[in-house]
Amino acid sequence: MSISAVRGMLFGVLRRHPARPRRSFADYVALTIARVLTFAVVGGLLYVTYIVEIAGYDDFRKCHRQSTMTRLEWVLRFRPAEDCRSY
Repeated sequence: MSISAVRGMLFGVLRRHPARPRRSFADYVALTIARVLTFAVVGGLLYVTYIVEIAGYDDFRKCHRQSTMTRLEWVLRFRPAEDCRSY
């Protein structure tokens, strides 16, 4: 048996899965569009979440003008127990 035949048998045993087919240009375009849309959706959700959190912070600041709480503390949920709601 030649060396190339032994090498072929050895790599044939180690590599049992079929080779992955090469991607076409259309596949790359589709993957790029999918990634861009994913980033856009996630970025939009983060932006909406930020707007909602800041709106809550602004409402809090209207009631407690003397508070020293920062926006970062508010977003990280270090919030006081009392609020402005009337019961």
